[in-house]
Parts: sequence; structure tokens; C-alpha cells
Amino acid sequence: MREPMASRTVPSSQNQPVKSGGCKWLVIGLSGVTGGGKTTLATQLIASLPTTTVYLCQDEYILPDHHQAHLKVPEPLQGPNKNSLCSVDMTKMIADIKHILLTDSADINLVDFIGLEDRGKVIGQGLNTPRPPFRGHKQRSHWPSLLLLDGFLLFNHPEVPLMCDLLYFITLTKRQCLERRKMKVFTSSSLSTQQYFELCAWPQYERHFTDMCESVKGIHFIDGESPRHAVYKRVFTDIMNMLDRDDCQKQI
Repeated sequence: MREPMASRTVPSSQNQPVKSGGCKWLVIGLSGVTGGGKTTLATQLIASLPTTTVYLCQDEYILPDHHQAHLKVPEPLQGPNKNSLCSVDMTKMIADIKHILLTDSADINLVDFIGLEDRGKVIGQGLNTPRPPFRGHKQRSHWPSLLLLDGFLLFNHPEVPLMCDLLYFITLTKRQCLERRKMKVFTSSSLSTQQYFELCAWPQYERHFTDMCESVKGIHFIDGESPRHAVYKRVFTDIMNMLDRDDCQKQI
């Protein structure tokens, strides 16, 4: 599946009531196919952006395997289908997003972002009470702070795209995606099988991809097979251009 013919206009921030203080925060959404490189890109951005950057991942809010909200995988598979929004506590994620956007970045306790790609240390963290500190990088600067959202179904929730100033979606073909998944380590061995990919993961991706394209405008689509440095440079440049906009500078 490649990039569809969709609008590339950056969405307006005027419908984002949770953002107080004009450009106090800018929100960047990174979504896309499993294995597309979302978290790798997020790590590069956090390490190089010249302002405080908070990272929030949808994987943190995946429900435990035994939770009744999970859909069932299609037969002959057994177990939960974790490729649906039913498997994610989006109520809690939205609450955390709004909490961050209403808080001065100087008052947010951040822990080191190193190791974001170790999924075992991320999945399910957001369900703990109290939740662990947010990950990110704190830095004094004259630019607005950034909230970086990472999630495989990020733009399928109606509220999230409206909160984002920039939206990126990484695509891969089915063959490319399967090859990437073979190199990943999953918290459950059943999720790593080719049968799960063929019967659940990829069909769910195609369904959610179609729904997203029909309901969300302003997405920037990125070919996941592009060189990683080129992808990083493109997104970094877009973010810096937005940080440097005159209307943001005037409101700081």
C-alpha cells in the first residue's frame, strides 16, 4: 500500500481548545504501519530538536491480554486482537495529552528517552497508577515546547488529529511490512507469527488506513522505504519551520 491522493495542507490549530497560550505547545503526530520506523524517527527528533520535547506513545496504553475490551482474533487463531482501538485505553491517553498541553513544560518531570524502541519497557506503562513519568528531553529555549505523539492507530481516534499541528503517516507495502516484522521482538510470541500478520495485523491495517484517509485531512505521507536520514531531515525541517513561524514567536 502506497501513499494515497490526500491533502497535504497542515491542519489549523484553531480547533484545539486544550492549547492555552497560543503556541505554548506544538503537537507532532507520528503514525503508520507496524515496522515503519515511527519510534526510530521519534528518537532522532527528541535527540536533536532544540526545545523541550515530551514523548507519548500509544503502546503505553495497550490493555492487558486478559482485558475484556480486546476483540478476538479470527479463527483458527486464538487470543486477543491487539490491532484495534478497542485494545487501547484512549480515554487515559487523551487525558494525559490534555494534562501535558495545559502544563508549563518547566513543571513536567521527564525521564530519559533513551531506549524507546524496547517495547517491553513501554507497553502497558500508561495503565499504572500513578503513571510513570513522561519520557523526553528538557531544554531551555525561546521556542515553544513540543509534544511528540507516536502510535499505530493515532489518527483513527477523532480527537487526536485535531490536537496535532503536523501529522505524519509512514507507509510500507505488505511484503516490506512482513519483512520488517520478522526482525521485531514482540511481547507475545503469537503476535510475531506470519499467520497473525496475514489474518489479523495486515487486514486491520488496511481497514484502519482506509477509514483514516476518509476522515482525516492534512496528513503528510512518508514512504517507509526511504532512507532514514532523508525521512528524519524532512520532518525535522518541517518542525523547525513551524517553530520559527512569526506568529509563534510573537506569542512566546
